[in-house]
Amino acid sequence: MALQLLSLPADPAATTPWHDLHLLVDGMPVHLRLIEPGDLEREIEFVAGLSPRTGYQRLMSARKPTLAELQRWTAIDREHEGAVVATAIVDDREQQIAVARYVIDGPDGQADFAMVITDAWQGKGLGAHLLLALVDLARLSGVRRLVGTTLSENRKMLNLARRLGFRPRRQAGSAIITELTMDLNAAPELVH
Repeated sequence: MALQLLSLPADPAATTPWHDLHLLVDGMPVHLRLIEPGDLEREIEFVAGLSPRTGYQRLMSARKPTLAELQRWTAIDREHEGAVVATAIVDDREQQIAVARYVIDGPDGQADFAMVITDAWQGKGLGAHLLLALVDLARLSGVRRLVGTTLSENRKMLNLARRLGFRPRRQAGSAIITELTMDLNAAPELVH
């Protein structure tokens, strides 16, 4: 399970609005970049390919996103939200293998975030790079604090979030939901 950084611009903040990141995950090239409206078909395939468990962990319900939701998730309003996708060439074509996104939910600079990685790519170290890329994008976009929720049983997400500096706490009134928060004024550090 080797993850290797292939390229990152010397000054990522100099590119607007964000930079591309190229990784090797288990020897396979992976590209992290901003989501685009042209990613709709990849997003549809990605969501359809999630296992019931992974889909449930992401949406915290068994419901499937509507076409209108999927369209909105790819044609985002960059002033209020951001999304980073991870793609890889699989079967000779670019396929989406993960996505992380945030939506600014008020004038105080707080944004809700979520991420999901397709089952075949989980446990390979991709999540840390994807979430750090989202943190970087959010910070460059003026977000001050990221807040997300996950099922309290989702140990992989909880461990990843802790390693990256998110603070977990049980959501008030819910034994099954954990809230994850990060103040973006402090740089995230990967804790080993």
